[in-house]
Amino acid sequence: MHHDQAHIESMKKRHGPIHGTMDHINYKIAIISGKGGVGKTSVVVNLAAALRRKDMEVGVFDADVHGPSVPKMVGLKTEMRDLLHGSHGIDPVLTNEGLKVMSVALIWPTDMTPIMWRGQYKARVLRQFLSSIKWHELDFLVVDLPPGTGDEPITIMKSIPHLDGMIVVTTPQEISTMVCSRAINAAKELNVPILGLIENMNSYVCPDCGRLEYFFGKGRGEKLAKTFKLPFLGGIPLDGQYSEAADEGTPIVFKNPESISAQAMLKIADEVIAKLPPRPKIVPRHHPYEEDRDHH
Repeated sequence: MHHDQAHIESMKKRHGPIHGTMDHINYKIAIISGKGGVGKTSVVVNLAAALRRKDMEVGVFDADVHGPSVPKMVGLKTEMRDLLHGSHGIDPVLTNEGLKVMSVALIWPTDMTPIMWRGQYKARVLRQFLSSIKWHELDFLVVDLPPGTGDEPITIMKSIPHLDGMIVVTTPQEISTMVCSRAINAAKELNVPILGLIENMNSYVCPDCGRLEYFFGKGRGEKLAKTFKLPFLGGIPLDGQYSEAADEGTPIVFKNPESISAQAMLKIADEVIAKLPPRPKIVPRHHPYEEDRDHH
């Protein structure tokens, strides 16, 4: 017990104010991918939506500095910038369905691509931002990381105290042993478990007959997960409604929970919950920003 206490104290010292803003979050999960173009962000917003549908208090932190697209996918305008004024801290934006969202889109200057920023500077700005966000109590915080398994996603993960796990998103055509081995190394370095692998767009639903087509072969993600002794969390079929919902700014899990891809996502949410240690559910309180929303 003494060792645990010492570890908590050292974590508090290292993370400082960030520890305070994230103290009342039950589970923090980071979503990574080996490269862009695998639909990672749509997995993030739909996993968050699936957890929300299971009556959880859920926050989404969009840390993808190269293409912060979470606000668009949950239907938020980038006028979120106005929230940065005031020294008391920043409340996340509440969506109509009750997701609490915050994005780095707020802090990267619009006239300058973040890719040109020096790594250390980026990390410092990000940590400062994280220490200003008032998440209040959450059951889950889902973090959308930049693609790849290099320094940047790892630096961001290091900035989040007591991360509970990582989820790797891949697609059948991007199945890569290199991605998995790098993710495993990152998890070891951070001392964080990999909760499992999700195979996005693993099949296509024929709009006329409803049949599933596996263009790149069936069960590729599952085989990869077995090879690396990782849990396989499930595959998400691609149907027309999936991309339509993303374009409209409503996660498909909210827009059409009966659809085949939403059902797959809800099942994955159950798998994720089952892999985490049980903790008492957060009882939501009425927050000031909910009152603001009620008045609009």
